[in-house]
Amino acid sequence: MKKSILFFITLIFFACSDSSDDGYTSDANNGNNNSDTINLSWTRGTNYVTNIKVGQTITWTWDGGNHNLVTTGGVESFDSGFSSQTGFIFSHTFTLVGSTNYICTPHASDMYGQVNVTN
Repeated sequence: MKKSILFFITLIFFACSDSSDDGYTSDANNGNNNSDTINLSWTRGTNYVTNIKVGQTITWTWDGGNHNLVTTGGVESFDSGFSSQTGFIFSHTFTLVGSTNYICTPHASDMYGQVNVTN
């Protein structure tokens, strides 16, 4: 019985643990994306690291909830304003080489991202 309990505790531990960084990396330059626009969903629990080239545009689409998208540092700045409309779209075209960090102000702990722009 003790071995069964220990087995289930170990199983639950490994099922609940995650060795990843909980983020999503979107590499627009992997050879599979020839588009000038990268589309990302913007909802609770999303955190992105997106790698793009100068001149590419990222479009974030709200997937429910009251959110905004505002920069917290880096080479570019933008502010979407707040919207609670599902399907709301905010886009930004990146024109400067470097990194830009962004968050959703009321959900900063689990809605954030970074855009890395290269030539």
